[in-house]
Amino acid sequence: MLLIYYRLLISAWKTFGLRLIFWRWLLFLPLFLLFTHFTLFLDKIFFPQYQKLQVKNPVFIIGNPRSGTSFLHNLLTQTEDFVAFKTWQIFFPALTARVLVKPIINYLIRHNLTQMMPESSGHEVYLDRVEHDEFLFVHKLDTQFVLLLSPLGLDDREYPELRLYDRQSDSRRYSSVKFFQECLKRQIYYTKKEQVIAHIHFSTCRIKTLLETFPDAKFIYLVRSPQETIPSHLTLEYNTFKNQKRLNNIPKAKLQRYFERRYRYDLELYRYFYELQKKAEIPSENIMVLPYNLLCSDLEKSFT
Repeated sequence: MLLIYYRLLISAWKTFGLRLIFWRWLLFLPLFLLFTHFTLFLDKIFFPQYQKLQVKNPVFIIGNPRSGTSFLHNLLTQTEDFVAFKTWQIFFPALTARVLVKPIINYLIRHNLTQMMPESSGHEVYLDRVEHDEFLFVHKLDTQFVLLLSPLGLDDREYPELRLYDRQSDSRRYSSVKFFQECLKRQIYYTKKEQVIAHIHFSTCRIKTLLETFPDAKFIYLVRSPQETIPSHLTLEYNTFKNQKRLNNIPKAKLQRYFERRYRYDLELYRYFYELQKKAEIPSENIMVLPYNLLCSDLEKSFT
C-alpha cells in the first residue's frame, strides 16, 4: 500500500510538476487514509458488537463496466431491504467516522448539495445514493479505480497487481478481502439488515479470493458484447476526466497511452472470467451468468 502511494506521488510529480494537484495527493490522501483506518480501529472500542456478525450468503454482482452491473445493483437495492452502501458511507466505512460526519451529510442533503458527478459524465454520483461497493477497496489502494481516479494510471508502469488481484501475494489479496469483509459486517450492523448485495465489477479478477473468504457467496456475472461495453466505458472515463477538468492538464501522449491501456484492461477482464469458466475453477452452483440483452428484454425471465 505504501509503495502504491509512493508511485502515485511520483506519477503526479512527473505529470503535473509541483502544481496544486500534486500537493493535494501529497497531503490529502494520507490524511484521509489515516483518518479512515484510525476510526476503523476505534470501532472495535465503541462498536465491538459488529465483530460478532457474519456475512452470510452474500450476492456479488460482477462483470465488465457498462454491462448492466449498475442497473442491476440499483434495481435490487432500491427497496432498501438489503445491505448496500450509499456513497458517503463508502467514503466513511467506519461507524465512528459516520457519527462525526453525519451532521455534515445531513446538512448537504437538506440543501440538495449531494451531487458529485453530473449525468453528463455518464454515471451520476450522489452522496446519498447507493454506489459501487468496489470503491471500498480504494481505502486499501487495491482496485482499478486507483488507476482511474489518481495520476497512477498515467505512470510509465502498468501495475498488473491493481487489476489481477487473484495473482497478488497471499498476504495482500487476503488483507484486501478481509478489509472488505469487515466493512460488510459494519454495514450489516449499521443498516440492521442481513442480506448483502454488492456491486464489485472490477473484482471479477478477485473472484477466487472472494470465494475462499465467502464460500457461500453467489456471483451474478453480467455479460454484454465488448463491442458495446468497451466504447461506452472509454467514453465514461473520458467524460470523467473532462468533468474533473483534467484533460487540458495531461500531455496528449500520456492521455492516449492511458486510454489504450484501458482498452486492453477491459479485454483482460473478459478473458480472466472466460479462462476461469473454461477451466471450471468457479463452482457452477456459485455463479449465475446473466446476458445483458435478457436483463433488458425480459426481467422476470432473467431470474427464473
